[in-house]
Amino acid sequence: MKLTDTLSLSIKNLWRRKLRTFLTVMGVMIGCCAIVIMLSLGIAMERNFMTQVKQMGNIMQIQVYNYNYGGKTPDGKDIPPLDDKMIAQFETIKGVEGATPVIYLNVKMMADKYVSYANILGIRADMFKLLDIPVIKGRPLQEGDTNQMVVGQYVAQNFYNPKASRYRWEPAPEGFDLMEEKVTISWDMNYGEKPQPGVPQPKVKAKPVKVEAVGVIGQSGSEYDWSIIMPFDTVKQYQVEMEKWNKQNGNSSGGGGIYGRGYVSVAVMGGSGNSNDKGYERVIVKCDDLDEVVNVMDKIKEFGYECYSPIQILDDMKQQSAGLRQILLGIGIMSFIIAAIGIANTMYMSIYERTREIGIIKVIGARLKDIKRLFMLEAWWIGVFGGILGVALSYLLSYLLNKFNVNLGSSVIWTPEGEVRLKSSYIPIWLSAAALTFAPIASLVAGLLPSRRAMKLSVIKALRQD
Repeated sequence: MKLTDTLSLSIKNLWRRKLRTFLTVMGVMIGCCAIVIMLSLGIAMERNFMTQVKQMGNIMQIQVYNYNYGGKTPDGKDIPPLDDKMIAQFETIKGVEGATPVIYLNVKMMADKYVSYANILGIRADMFKLLDIPVIKGRPLQEGDTNQMVVGQYVAQNFYNPKASRYRWEPAPEGFDLMEEKVTISWDMNYGEKPQPGVPQPKVKAKPVKVEAVGVIGQSGSEYDWSIIMPFDTVKQYQVEMEKWNKQNGNSSGGGGIYGRGYVSVAVMGGSGNSNDKGYERVIVKCDDLDEVVNVMDKIKEFGYECYSPIQILDDMKQQSAGLRQILLGIGIMSFIIAAIGIANTMYMSIYERTREIGIIKVIGARLKDIKRLFMLEAWWIGVFGGILGVALSYLLSYLLNKFNVNLGSSVIWTPEGEVRLKSSYIPIWLSAAALTFAPIASLVAGLLPSRRAMKLSVIKALRQD
């Protein structure tokens, strides 16, 4: 029997028993839909977890702290200083892109008639892109930059008019753009404002430094949104001048602050010396592979340092929701098993009703494999139609779940623009393709035993069947 004849005959046989076929297809549709929807809920949950964690900072970065300096490593060795030598050692760890010292300074900044207290973050210019800092206007830091800076998009909101009435806060106007202003900074926290009566003034005035804003950072969900990023060597020089100026004024002049002698972020670059024997106080390790972040953290902890990464929160979230996701998947699988039993039952009933027909087919010369193929194709068609309808129903239900905000957890985040609702259900293309492939295969498996039953029917007994 030709394949085309078998295909045609299998469809006709299903059509002759429309109601039974329809009910069986509906069973496959519901089972397939149950699996897809349950998996889509779990996938959406993980995506939402990832979105929330990314708001807490770059998930590929590891914060390394030098809290334990002077103590012992787990194997009893002295914890080494977090210096450039150690940074170079970090760079050799699999999954690490490199490292750079970083310095935070607190200064006074002035643009036009407006002033602001500002936090400057010094990093090496060749590290900028590796830290995945988004620039929405202008350009990032480049090698060769000195007094250039890239400002967080919320930095301009902190500027105010110091000459306004003491009873009225006058912020910089909307649209105030530091890239279009002449900007200066000073270590003197009174810079740009009138001296307050009774407040001691510095004996030595701090000379303002001209800086240039060359770019604006977009929302990153990290410290960069509110910081000013400048080249590391430049900020390090500012640090030296600030310390010198503070000493000249007896360390009581209201000068700027130094928050950490070094923040290090790992990316490919050479080290620069630091003046603190204890090394840098903080390190940000930049990894090139999400799957390597935990391994890199474990390697760094072996040196005795404390580590933190947002991926730890992600792992905790996944562990807490693992039971729920397994239950959802179990419900979907059980639904499809029931549908498969329905297919087998339909095929067995079809064999009992068509016993005489099967006997006649054998008498006129049909081979056993033709009979087996006929019943397997009937089961296959049920799986195909059930899978297509099941995937279509899954997309409909997924749309309704998202439209009516059916929340299984972690589907709401807050941004500066307001509350954002994440999808409760997400069906990727691969899941649809897997369902369309799995449904016919599972139906073939369900039809295997009934088809073997049809093959083994005795011709004489089949022809005697009424």
